[in-house]
Amino acid sequence: MRGRERGGGVRAAGFLAAPVGVLVALFVGPLAILLVMSFVRVTIAGVGGYTLGNYGAILEDPLYLRILGRTAAVATGSMLAMLALSVPLAYLLAFRAGRLELPLLLALVLADELNPLIRIYAWRMLLGREGLVNSALLATGLVDRPVDALLFSWVAVAIVLSASWLPYVTIPIYAAMKAIDPGVLDAARDLGAGFATVLRRILLPLAAPGIFVSLILVYIPLFAEFATPALVGGTSGYLIGNVIQEQVLELGDWGV
Repeated sequence: MRGRERGGGVRAAGFLAAPVGVLVALFVGPLAILLVMSFVRVTIAGVGGYTLGNYGAILEDPLYLRILGRTAAVATGSMLAMLALSVPLAYLLAFRAGRLELPLLLALVLADELNPLIRIYAWRMLLGREGLVNSALLATGLVDRPVDALLFSWVAVAIVLSASWLPYVTIPIYAAMKAIDPGVLDAARDLGAGFATVLRRILLPLAAPGIFVSLILVYIPLFAEFATPALVGGTSGYLIGNVIQEQVLELGDWGV
Protein backbone atom coordinates (compact mmCIF):
# COMPACT_ATOMS: atom_id res chain seq x y z
CA MET A 1 0.00 0.00 0.00
CA ARG A 2 2.78 2.39 0.91
CA GLY A 3 4.58 1.48 -2.30
CA ARG A 4 1.54 2.43 -4.34
CA GLU A 5 1.24 5.75 -2.49
CA ARG A 6 4.93 6.40 -3.06
CA GLY A 7 4.58 5.55 -6.75
CA GLY A 8 1.55 7.83 -7.06
CA GLY A 9 3.49 10.65 -5.46
CA VAL A 10 6.36 10.18 -7.91
CA ARG A 11 3.99 10.22 -10.88
CA ALA A 12 2.27 13.35 -9.56
CA ALA A 13 5.64 15.04 -9.15
CA GLY A 14 6.52 14.03 -12.71
CA PHE A 15 3.30 15.55 -14.07
CA LEU A 16 3.91 18.77 -12.14
CA ALA A 17 7.57 19.06 -13.09
CA ALA A 18 6.94 20.41 -16.60
CA PRO A 19 4.46 23.21 -15.76
CA VAL A 20 6.42 24.21 -12.66
CA GLY A 21 9.61 24.31 -14.73
CA VAL A 22 7.94 26.53 -17.33
CA LEU A 23 6.63 28.80 -14.57
CA VAL A 24 10.08 29.12 -13.03
CA ALA A 25 11.73 29.74 -16.40
CA LEU A 26 9.24 32.27 -17.76
CA PHE A 27 8.02 34.01 -14.60
CA VAL A 28 10.33 33.62 -11.62
CA GLY A 29 13.44 33.80 -13.81
CA PRO A 30 12.64 37.20 -15.37
CA LEU A 31 11.63 38.58 -11.98
CA ALA A 32 14.98 37.49 -10.57
CA ILE A 33 16.75 39.22 -13.47
CA LEU A 34 14.78 42.42 -12.82
CA LEU A 35 15.70 42.23 -9.15
CA VAL A 36 19.38 42.06 -10.06
CA MET A 37 18.97 44.88 -12.58
CA SER A 38 17.43 47.10 -9.90
CA PHE A 39 20.89 47.30 -8.26
CA VAL A 40 22.74 48.11 -11.48
CA ARG A 41 24.40 51.52 -11.77
CA VAL A 42 23.87 52.94 -15.27
CA THR A 43 26.32 55.61 -16.46
CA ILE A 44 27.06 57.28 -19.78
CA ALA A 45 29.71 54.65 -20.41
CA GLY A 46 27.25 51.85 -19.68
CA VAL A 47 26.80 49.58 -16.67
CA GLY A 48 29.07 50.62 -13.83
CA GLY A 49 28.70 48.16 -10.99
CA TYR A 50 25.96 47.88 -8.40
CA THR A 51 24.36 50.40 -6.07
CA LEU A 52 21.41 51.04 -3.76
CA GLY A 53 21.03 54.48 -5.30
CA ASN A 54 18.23 53.38 -7.61
CA TYR A 55 16.00 52.71 -4.63
CA GLY A 56 17.02 56.00 -3.06
CA ALA A 57 16.19 57.84 -6.30
CA ILE A 58 12.63 56.53 -6.17
CA LEU A 59 11.95 56.66 -2.42
CA GLU A 60 13.50 60.07 -1.81
CA ASP A 61 12.21 61.95 -4.86
CA PRO A 62 8.88 63.69 -4.06
CA LEU A 63 7.94 63.59 -7.76
CA TYR A 64 8.09 59.79 -7.88
CA LEU A 65 6.23 59.53 -4.58
CA ARG A 66 3.52 61.86 -5.86
CA ILE A 67 3.16 59.81 -9.06
CA LEU A 68 3.02 56.59 -7.01
CA GLY A 69 0.27 58.07 -4.85
CA ARG A 70 -1.68 59.21 -7.90
CA THR A 71 -1.30 55.75 -9.45
CA ALA A 72 -2.60 54.06 -6.31
CA ALA A 73 -5.57 56.47 -6.15
CA VAL A 74 -6.51 56.00 -9.82
CA ALA A 75 -6.08 52.20 -9.70
CA THR A 76 -8.09 51.90 -6.47
CA GLY A 77 -10.85 54.21 -7.67
CA SER A 78 -11.10 52.36 -10.99
CA MET A 79 -11.20 49.00 -9.22
CA LEU A 80 -13.97 50.13 -6.85
CA ALA A 81 -15.98 51.52 -9.77
CA MET A 82 -15.62 48.24 -11.66
CA LEU A 83 -16.72 46.23 -8.63
CA ALA A 84 -19.74 48.50 -8.17
CA LEU A 85 -20.73 47.84 -11.80
CA SER A 86 -19.68 44.21 -12.01
CA VAL A 87 -21.51 42.82 -8.97
CA PRO A 88 -25.02 43.84 -10.15
CA LEU A 89 -24.13 42.98 -13.76
CA ALA A 90 -22.92 39.52 -12.74
CA TYR A 91 -26.11 39.06 -10.65
CA LEU A 92 -28.30 39.94 -13.62
CA LEU A 93 -26.39 37.56 -15.89
CA ALA A 94 -26.46 34.70 -13.39
CA PHE A 95 -30.03 34.97 -12.08
CA ARG A 96 -32.15 37.34 -14.16
CA ALA A 97 -31.04 37.19 -17.81
CA GLY A 98 -32.86 33.97 -18.67
CA ARG A 99 -32.52 33.14 -22.37
CA LEU A 100 -30.42 36.25 -22.90
CA GLU A 101 -27.73 35.03 -20.52
CA LEU A 102 -25.48 33.44 -23.15
CA PRO A 103 -25.85 36.25 -25.76
CA LEU A 104 -25.16 38.90 -23.13
CA LEU A 105 -22.15 36.99 -21.83
CA LEU A 106 -20.86 36.58 -25.38
CA ALA A 107 -21.36 40.30 -26.01
CA LEU A 108 -19.38 41.08 -22.86
CA VAL A 109 -16.52 38.88 -24.06
CA LEU A 110 -16.60 40.28 -27.61
CA ALA A 111 -16.52 43.83 -26.25
CA ASP A 112 -13.01 43.09 -24.99
CA GLU A 113 -11.83 41.77 -28.36
CA LEU A 114 -11.62 45.22 -29.92
CA ASN A 115 -8.09 46.53 -30.32
CA PRO A 116 -7.16 48.43 -27.13
CA LEU A 117 -5.84 51.45 -29.05
CA ILE A 118 -9.10 51.71 -30.99
CA ARG A 119 -11.04 51.61 -27.72
CA ILE A 120 -8.89 54.33 -26.20
CA TYR A 121 -9.20 56.62 -29.24
CA ALA A 122 -12.96 56.00 -29.26
CA TRP A 123 -13.10 57.20 -25.65
CA ARG A 124 -11.09 60.27 -26.64
CA MET A 125 -13.83 61.11 -29.14
CA LEU A 126 -16.56 60.48 -26.56
CA LEU A 127 -14.94 62.52 -23.76
CA GLY A 128 -13.59 65.43 -25.83
CA ARG A 129 -14.97 68.98 -25.74
CA GLU A 130 -17.21 68.22 -28.73
CA GLY A 131 -17.72 64.57 -27.83
CA LEU A 132 -20.94 62.73 -27.11
CA VAL A 133 -20.69 63.08 -23.32
CA ASN A 134 -20.19 66.86 -23.35
CA SER A 135 -22.87 67.25 -26.03
CA ALA A 136 -25.34 65.33 -23.85
CA LEU A 137 -24.46 67.41 -20.77
CA LEU A 138 -24.93 70.65 -22.72
CA ALA A 139 -28.20 69.45 -24.30
CA THR A 140 -29.70 68.56 -20.91
CA GLY A 141 -28.61 71.85 -19.38
CA LEU A 142 -26.51 70.21 -16.67
CA VAL A 143 -23.54 72.36 -17.70
CA ASP A 144 -23.28 75.62 -19.63
CA ARG A 145 -19.86 74.91 -21.13
CA PRO A 146 -17.90 71.77 -22.11
CA VAL A 147 -16.25 69.96 -19.20
CA ASP A 148 -12.54 69.93 -19.97
CA ALA A 149 -11.77 67.56 -17.07
CA LEU A 150 -13.40 64.70 -18.96
CA LEU A 151 -10.31 64.34 -21.16
CA PHE A 152 -6.56 64.59 -20.51
CA SER A 153 -6.98 64.16 -16.77
CA TRP A 154 -6.87 61.44 -14.14
CA VAL A 155 -10.68 61.32 -14.40
CA ALA A 156 -10.41 60.27 -18.05
CA VAL A 157 -7.83 57.63 -17.13
CA ALA A 158 -10.14 56.16 -14.47
CA ILE A 159 -13.13 56.12 -16.84
CA VAL A 160 -11.26 54.43 -19.69
CA LEU A 161 -9.53 51.91 -17.41
CA SER A 162 -12.85 51.01 -15.79
CA ALA A 163 -14.51 50.45 -19.16
CA SER A 164 -11.55 48.52 -20.59
CA TRP A 165 -11.13 46.08 -17.70
CA LEU A 166 -14.82 45.63 -16.83
CA PRO A 167 -15.20 42.19 -18.54
CA TYR A 168 -12.23 40.81 -16.58
CA VAL A 169 -13.92 41.82 -13.32
CA THR A 170 -17.44 40.74 -14.25
CA ILE A 171 -16.77 37.25 -15.61
CA PRO A 172 -15.04 35.77 -12.48
CA ILE A 173 -17.78 37.21 -10.26
CA TYR A 174 -20.43 35.84 -12.63
CA ALA A 175 -18.79 32.39 -12.52
CA ALA A 176 -18.81 32.46 -8.70
CA MET A 177 -22.45 33.56 -8.57
CA LYS A 178 -23.45 30.93 -11.12
CA ALA A 179 -22.35 28.28 -8.63
CA ILE A 180 -24.81 29.61 -6.01
CA ASP A 181 -28.01 27.58 -5.68
CA PRO A 182 -30.93 29.93 -6.54
CA GLY A 183 -32.95 28.12 -3.89
CA VAL A 184 -30.79 29.75 -1.23
CA LEU A 185 -31.80 33.20 -2.47
CA ASP A 186 -35.47 32.18 -2.66
CA ALA A 187 -35.35 30.84 0.90
CA ALA A 188 -33.83 34.10 2.15
CA ARG A 189 -36.59 36.12 0.44
CA ASP A 190 -39.27 33.81 1.86
CA LEU A 191 -37.86 34.53 5.33
CA GLY A 192 -38.27 38.27 4.75
CA ALA A 193 -34.74 39.28 3.69
CA GLY A 194 -34.59 42.27 1.36
CA PHE A 195 -32.19 42.55 -1.55
CA ALA A 196 -29.65 44.49 0.51
CA THR A 197 -29.62 41.75 3.15
CA VAL A 198 -29.36 39.00 0.53
CA LEU A 199 -26.50 40.87 -1.12
CA ARG A 200 -24.62 41.43 2.14
CA ARG A 201 -25.25 38.10 3.85
CA ILE A 202 -25.39 35.64 0.92
CA LEU A 203 -24.30 36.91 -2.49
CA LEU A 204 -21.12 38.75 -1.56
CA PRO A 205 -19.76 36.07 0.82
CA LEU A 206 -20.42 33.27 -1.68
CA ALA A 207 -19.08 35.35 -4.59
CA ALA A 208 -15.94 36.29 -2.64
CA PRO A 209 -13.69 33.82 -4.55
CA GLY A 210 -14.70 35.46 -7.84
CA ILE A 211 -14.07 38.92 -6.40
CA PHE A 212 -10.64 37.80 -5.19
CA VAL A 213 -9.80 36.42 -8.65
CA SER A 214 -10.88 39.68 -10.29
CA LEU A 215 -8.62 41.60 -7.92
CA ILE A 216 -5.67 39.44 -8.93
CA LEU A 217 -6.48 39.70 -12.64
CA VAL A 218 -7.21 43.43 -12.75
CA TYR A 219 -6.13 45.44 -9.70
CA ILE A 220 -2.44 44.52 -9.92
CA PRO A 221 -2.10 45.17 -13.71
CA LEU A 222 -3.79 48.57 -13.27
CA PHE A 223 -0.63 49.81 -11.53
CA ALA A 224 1.43 49.14 -14.67
CA GLU A 225 -0.93 50.71 -17.24
CA PHE A 226 0.84 53.18 -19.52
CA ALA A 227 -1.03 53.28 -22.87
CA THR A 228 -4.27 54.66 -21.44
CA PRO A 229 -2.61 57.36 -19.27
CA ALA A 230 -0.41 58.37 -22.22
CA LEU A 231 -3.35 58.82 -24.59
CA VAL A 232 -6.09 60.26 -22.36
CA GLY A 233 -4.30 61.27 -19.16
CA GLY A 234 -2.40 64.44 -19.97
CA THR A 235 -0.09 65.77 -17.28
CA SER A 236 -2.48 65.09 -14.40
CA GLY A 237 -2.99 61.49 -15.54
CA TYR A 238 0.69 60.63 -15.72
CA LEU A 239 1.14 57.35 -13.81
CA ILE A 240 4.00 55.13 -12.68
CA GLY A 241 3.59 52.93 -15.78
CA ASN A 242 4.57 55.93 -17.91
CA VAL A 243 7.63 56.48 -15.71
CA ILE A 244 8.68 52.85 -16.20
CA GLN A 245 8.18 53.14 -19.95
CA GLU A 246 10.33 56.26 -20.17
CA GLN A 247 13.10 54.92 -17.94
CA VAL A 248 13.36 51.58 -19.78
CA LEU A 249 12.45 52.32 -23.40
CA GLU A 250 13.56 55.92 -23.81
CA LEU A 251 16.39 56.41 -21.31
CA GLY A 252 17.58 52.82 -21.06
CA ASP A 253 17.92 53.16 -17.28
CA TRP A 254 16.86 49.67 -16.22
CA GLY A 255 18.20 50.19 -12.69
CA VAL A 256 15.64 52.85 -11.80
